[in-house]
Amino acid sequence: MIFKCKNCGGNIVYDPDKGTMCCPHCDGLDTEEKIVSTEAMHTCVSCGAPMESVILEHTSATKCPNCGTYVILDERVQGAYEPALILPFRISRNKAIDLLKSEFGKRVFTPTGFLSNASVSKIEGTYVPFFMYDYDTSTDYHGTGTKVRHWTSGDYEYTETSYFDIHREMDASFDRVPVDASDYMDDQYMDLLEPYAYEGFESFQEKYMSGFLGEKYNRSEEELAPRAIEKIKTAIEALINASITGYTTVTRKSMDANASKQKVDYALLPVWEYVFRYRNENYKFHVNGQTGKVVGKTPVAKNKVVLYGATVFGLITLIGSMIRLLAAAIM
Repeated sequence: MIFKCKNCGGNIVYDPDKGTMCCPHCDGLDTEEKIVSTEAMHTCVSCGAPMESVILEHTSATKCPNCGTYVILDERVQGAYEPALILPFRISRNKAIDLLKSEFGKRVFTPTGFLSNASVSKIEGTYVPFFMYDYDTSTDYHGTGTKVRHWTSGDYEYTETSYFDIHREMDASFDRVPVDASDYMDDQYMDLLEPYAYEGFESFQEKYMSGFLGEKYNRSEEELAPRAIEKIKTAIEALINASITGYTTVTRKSMDANASKQKVDYALLPVWEYVFRYRNENYKFHVNGQTGKVVGKTPVAKNKVVLYGATVFGLITLIGSMIRLLAAAIM
């Protein structure tokens, strides 16, 4: 499946800045025509170049390595693989690059070329598969709290520790708990990119994928449910802890949380990914395609660290020599 411009025949893509479909060739807006493929994608429908190198096991949207046409694999966004929801990109490519430069541009020890125009131009927007879980929960919590009092009488200091049983019962509903269903994307980075503004969700439409890469889910909702439960339990404990005040210390004795799954939605969430290769290692940086939140760990160029240390040492030595000369002149 591709989207062609009715005016010029060019590949029309979704533009996050304009919030609509845009033809980069003739600047036409909302002039798309969906062209559905009738067979498995092996060659580019625009230029005929082989596509095997960019269509991996879970690829649902990609672009031709020869002409750059963005294509969507019909069979991987339909039937069992059709998402219920999609969160369209709101951060454009140029904005994502600006956010990366703002976040990491002033770091002294990053390698030369880390944020060069040639490097960051390789950034790609990807729709990452997520399952969004709705759960009703019932929790029974038991803990021990202490209150410690200190006072002085005469020559003696006293400490009194009082112990209290803490009991909490809580019923809570959790809607749209996100768990990424991509083996390629690191779970830790995907968690750090949260939260997304879920009011931006729309019913799935293929056109939002034109101009971006995409994956179908790699694992089933049943396999990933334990991660949702883990996130829910962490949230429950935080809520309970926030309700327990006035104690010097609090120790949890037990927390029985029963979760009942109510609903699961398959959704696609927008992520910009920039991969910088340095000393045979890939460093990955991600930008939330809706909110602009940036996560990543920069590489350190050892030669810059050594040069910086040598420069500082040289300056200190020079200043010391000048002080000694000045002192000798005064004497």
